[in-house]
Amino acid sequence: MKSLHADRRRARQKKSKAAGLNLVSLMDIFTILVFFLMVNSSEVEVLQTSSKIKLPDSSSEQRPENNLVISVSSEDLVVQGRPVAMIAEVAGDSAPVIGGLKTELEYQAERRGAVPENGFQVTVMGDKELPYWLLKKILLTCQSTDFAQVNLAVNKVAGSEELLQAAAVEQPGEAS
Repeated sequence: MKSLHADRRRARQKKSKAAGLNLVSLMDIFTILVFFLMVNSSEVEVLQTSSKIKLPDSSSEQRPENNLVISVSSEDLVVQGRPVAMIAEVAGDSAPVIGGLKTELEYQAERRGAVPENGFQVTVMGDKELPYWLLKKILLTCQSTDFAQVNLAVNKVAGSEELLQAAAVEQPGEAS
């Protein structure tokens, strides 16, 4: 009987002990996580791109504001994730503007309210091999729907001074 009471007493003592938690390891993990997030947060704006679109390179220092995005691939034209026209249909159409794009831009302009003095801003994100005739139609359509301030999305490369230095290094100097 004594062993029965001793077993019960040991069981009660085990239940009354608080579980220990090692906070040092937890704090180390969170410190590393905070440091990682601080290092990787930067001023770079990321646009959602498609694998079908290869952006051209640029050395511009000025960043465009976040605004309406028109994505142009070799297959279709998309405004804010909504497909508005197929490139094959646009190529066969002789109209100066793109009908589906014009309808979508008019809808977007209506949602934004009063038109600013210089028009709304729009960013065109097109493949670097985008034909000029298509870019011209897109720009004309944007202008006809109060989206007159057009930015072209590009990949940022080295600054202009760095490009000039690289060009000077690559080209052999003239002997005097």
